[in-house]
Amino acid sequence: MSQPRISAYASSADGNAQPTRVIQGPKTLQARTSHYIAVDSVHDELAVPNPFAQAILVFRGGAVGNEAPLRVIQGPKTLLSSIDNVAVDPVHRELMTASFPNDSVLVFRSDANGDVAPIRILHGPKTQLDRPIRVEVDPTNNLIAVMNDHALLVFNRTDSGDVAPKWVLSGPKTGIGTRNGTRDLKLFPEGKEIIAGGSIRPPRGARSSEPAGEDEQGFFRAGQRFIGVWKYGDTGDVAPWALLNYSPVTKIPGSRMALNPEGGDLIIGGDGKVAVYHLPEVFQKID
Repeated sequence: MSQPRISAYASSADGNAQPTRVIQGPKTLQARTSHYIAVDSVHDELAVPNPFAQAILVFRGGAVGNEAPLRVIQGPKTLLSSIDNVAVDPVHRELMTASFPNDSVLVFRSDANGDVAPIRILHGPKTQLDRPIRVEVDPTNNLIAVMNDHALLVFNRTDSGDVAPKWVLSGPKTGIGTRNGTRDLKLFPEGKEIIAGGSIRPPRGARSSEPAGEDEQGFFRAGQRFIGVWKYGDTGDVAPWALLNYSPVTKIPGSRMALNPEGGDLIIGGDGKVAVYHLPEVFQKID
């Protein structure tokens, strides 16, 4: 049985590399079902969800071994339920999570500890939140983006209550939505871009022998793993302006993503591996 742990590797690591350090042990309060990490590079902290404990764990950035979290957000006032994602806004000292069971986005102070209520809750029919699974924040342009069952929704960062999204990406040309296997997203503030990836799920019982890519109408093929890039302001059934498809060369391992804009790298994890793609053309800054 695999043990809950966070492993850190050198940025230049390749092949069967050993981690430079590991956060592991009972004091860490980690769970085997923790699938996400958010990094606060300003305050040198790591935020990790624990869905079993309905909690958000915050570690110091240099934590190692059997080290306890600095803070734990947990308790009935938090409204946390089956938490599987977390995003950090180091500029405004906030962290947030998309709440799948409650069709909401919960926002907390990132320096909060214990049984604390959210400072904002995004929820209601106007929001179009439907089993949201990921949230990301752009503190520079004051936006948050949420991966939904059927769409990617973009809101103003400070939106609260029952508020309609600014932009909605949805439809067969987008390939977006958790029903299509698109589970992760990232925002690139300097380039005003949305990066989302996943795998289009084929119909139940169907098999697809077609190669990865788009069909003649520009629609995604079922079963295809991909990463797409959209511009801020794109709304409706809009195809990505840039696309990384699975192929025997790219071998996209999954949909968990991280960005290294300064190095021009897109980092993707899954299937027990991490792949780094050098795509400097994606990370062009807008003056």
